[in-house]
Amino acid sequence: MTYDVFIDSFGARWQDPPPPRYRAAVLGINLTNQLLNPPDDPALADIVAQQTGRDAGVRDYVLSTPGAARIINDAVHELTALRAAAHGRPVQLLVNCWYGRHRAPAIADAIGQRMREAGARVQVNHHHIDRPPVPRKHPRPDCPFCRIIHNGAPAQIVREWADALAIVPRSGGCTEGHLLVLPRGHVTDFTTDPVVSATVQMRAAELAQDLSGQWNYLTSCGSDATQTVFHLHGHLVPRRAGDNLALPETRPTREQEPTR
Repeated sequence: MTYDVFIDSFGARWQDPPPPRYRAAVLGINLTNQLLNPPDDPALADIVAQQTGRDAGVRDYVLSTPGAARIINDAVHELTALRAAAHGRPVQLLVNCWYGRHRAPAIADAIGQRMREAGARVQVNHHHIDRPPVPRKHPRPDCPFCRIIHNGAPAQIVREWADALAIVPRSGGCTEGHLLVLPRGHVTDFTTDPVVSATVQMRAAELAQDLSGQWNYLTSCGSDATQTVFHLHGHLVPRRAGDNLALPETRPTREQEPTR
């Protein structure tokens, strides 16, 4: 079959492989910040994480999210107009969410179905639908950092962002000015979700730049690596000449060793 409409869903979080670009007029929809619809029930979220936008329950959940119908209607209207103006040349719609498993496939399939009903010859491809499940990020009642973030447990909060916050360690830390930077979503350690880990380090960098000075940024994965709270956190440790802090690997490199 010769197609005149190509619809490709993908996850912006993944860089390989990117969706193919056909010799076609192209439209794009970025759902990452348009359909913010994670289930509130952690048990339901765990089930959904194992499914995709082609599973009936997930599909219906995404399509019933406020704003989904408008996105689909607008896309169908724009694709129809673009197709009419293309005079037989194919058109392509790129639909992305962050992981490419739930929102983008569900929305792409719905748009594809509407276009077929209008007489278009449509091919829909989901490029990242089989990538690993999205890690669970819902609060956990046994996590002291989740209790601070979501339940108002006592903490000295230094800075807040939409995706993270910085606090003073309850123990006071290893030196004056020691801070912890935490993601708002529950992520076990820096290996769980590279995007969240990068976000936490970005926030730590912003804060350190605002405060000025010299710093170590440290984080851990696992009890053998000294992790004691299993909610990702970065230690932002100010350094001063002669502070005598014993941190890992402070020996001089070969280039720094004095000549003999």
